[in-house]
Amino acid sequence: MTGAQFGELPYLKHDSEVEMCVYSPDGETIAAGLSNGKVTMYSTTDWEILWTSEGYIGKVTSMMYSPNGNQIASVSSDRTSQLRDVRTGLCIHTLNGHDAEVRSIAYSPQGDRIASGSNDKTVKVWDVESGECRHTWIGHTDKVSGVIYSPKGTQVASRSDDCKVRIWDVETGNCLHVLKGPRTLITNIAYSPQGHQLASQDYGSNLNLWDVATGECRHVLPGQLNGVYFVVYSPNGNQLASGGRKEARVWDVNRGVCLHVLRGHTGDVRYVVYSPQGDMIVTSSDDKTVRLWDAATGVCQQTLIGHSNKITSITFSPKENRVASSSLDTTTVRVWDVETGVCRHVLRGHTNTVRSVEYSPQGDQIATGSWDSTVRLWNIESGACTHILKGHTTWINAIAYSPQGDQLASGSFDDTTRLWDVKSGECRHTLIGHTDVVYDIVYSPNGNQLFSCSRDLTVRIWDVETGTCKYTLTGHSDEVRRVACSPQNNLVASTGVDKTIRVWDVETGKCRYTL
Repeated sequence: MTGAQFGELPYLKHDSEVEMCVYSPDGETIAAGLSNGKVTMYSTTDWEILWTSEGYIGKVTSMMYSPNGNQIASVSSDRTSQLRDVRTGLCIHTLNGHDAEVRSIAYSPQGDRIASGSNDKTVKVWDVESGECRHTWIGHTDKVSGVIYSPKGTQVASRSDDCKVRIWDVETGNCLHVLKGPRTLITNIAYSPQGHQLASQDYGSNLNLWDVATGECRHVLPGQLNGVYFVVYSPNGNQLASGGRKEARVWDVNRGVCLHVLRGHTGDVRYVVYSPQGDMIVTSSDDKTVRLWDAATGVCQQTLIGHSNKITSITFSPKENRVASSSLDTTTVRVWDVETGVCRHVLRGHTNTVRSVEYSPQGDQIATGSWDSTVRLWNIESGACTHILKGHTTWINAIAYSPQGDQLASGSFDDTTRLWDVKSGECRHTLIGHTDVVYDIVYSPNGNQLFSCSRDLTVRIWDVETGTCKYTLTGHSDEVRRVACSPQNNLVASTGVDKTIRVWDVETGKCRYTL
């Protein structure tokens, strides 16, 4: 990141207020939605900006990554929704059809449908591939403020300012249940991980737990008498956490009892997030702080101080123990190290986005591949750059160390893969054969072969010693994005946009089976 010091954590500035931020499923990117209608995408490797969209004339009101992380959907107060390619930022579809501000959006678990809720009192379901509206569900008598899919994707739940939750059958479009609680606004809804239960929170004092099959209310969880702002299930579905006036509460879902009251904030608790493992709860508050709590004991483990205004959202990285928070203070996003609270290394030198980072097998070196067309090798102890590997003519997409650590491979948008001598920094071979972008590369466990996959729909097996192509594996009907070799070195698996996994015999180059 330009201007960052070695060992410094990212501090992301924007030219408008940050409405929300959200991590990608793999944790490699984070998106910030702004009040000026822009969406900015960052790489979490070096926190450089990958792209900034300009397509809305109103503020961004909701965002969500597709389940596979290739797309991001966003909605705006200008009545439209947009689907964008995460890698390029290009707009795939603009969804027009709502007659008022769109307030919520959700991908189906399969990623083939999107549901959107609007102030026009309707829920619309869109086809992701074509961008066409498949259903318009009418029933709410006031603004629809939130929509979510059930874990299996067979239902959509919508909440409205009419103080009701409706559960819709995705296949037929029929309203299965209308959930009526106290006559007060519903501020959040959430399915349990198993999909059997739905939690709704109202603006008053209650959390209602509903049986999805019957539509009956099983438990009413009281306690936060001054309001509930946020609710979230634990990853295993056994707990529920809620945020309210100056406190958060942890509930036992099966018994309907309060396990812990998380006190310490001096302002309202607006957001609550579980860690991916479920052992930690993160809360953010109007008191400008983020707090980390032990989910089992309810003890506050750390208070993260640095924001100078109300915190607008928090999100937990699925890949590392990091939390990102956005705030109204000078339109920033902050990234916190959950374990230690200290700064991580930031290696300066690249002049464009870093797309891949790898530790050497010995752990004494880091390699980084960048869109500035270079690979850099860094000393772990000092943070010094020991080699700059130049040769590619455009963006580098992937890098991989050999098992012995003496060689490094790099795959590029220039359709080639290069093999570098780690000690000298010299290029030993340029592997030419692919006719489009090289997306991924991996060495065989013994280091004698290299496997590469490409946008040209093929996988290639290379001899590392000679730099020659042994086999070209064909069969995929679309881009091949990932490749992996079995520990026994006898099989290689590939997957891509065609939604299949193909397993190949390394010795013969033939496809064993397709999943």
